Amino acid sequence: MAEKQPASGPEAEQHQQWMMINPFAHYNVSEMPKRSFGQEEYGRAPAGSRSEQRALAANVQVLQEILQLCEQIEKSGQEDPEGHGSKTVEFGALFDLYNDISDKLLATLLGARKYGFVDFSGETLFQGRDETVPVRLVRPFQELKTEILAKVEDLQCIYVEKIDMEATTLRQD
Repeated sequence: MAEKQPASGPEAEQHQQWMMINPFAHYNVSEMPKRSFGQEEYGRAPAGSRSEQRALAANVQVLQEILQLCEQIEKSGQEDPEGHGSKTVEFGALFDLYNDISDKLLATLLGARKYGFVDFSGETLFQGRDETVPVRLVRPFQELKTEILAKVEDLQCIYVEKIDMEATTLRQD
């Protein structure tokens, strides 16, 4: 009976490297080498991975939902009393209007505030308690729309580039 030769070449080396960092490939966690991450890598999917592609697609979806929220505030809001050319709407009214669109109003509001598109007082808003709290667009809607669409386009370009690179790599193999 012929003995099997161990695989060699770049694919075998790449597999061995992966198995060294794969936490499920070790019976004892203490055998696993400790990984080190740079500040920009920490908490991010490995470059070129499907996880990274899913993260990019999720970011696009979030920005589209934020744009939809800003558009709803623009349509149903009143002129901002501070006179910045933007609109404001009370949280209770926004909750009632947005409920037909999505059940993720608060998460979308928090994301929009994180990106600097809307502003409201307090850390979070609660239905019933914060009905009269004003939610306002930070800048005029057209400025926000242009900025959000530019971010979406950038993310979609990165996403398409990653898919094209992956397809090229697969064709070469």
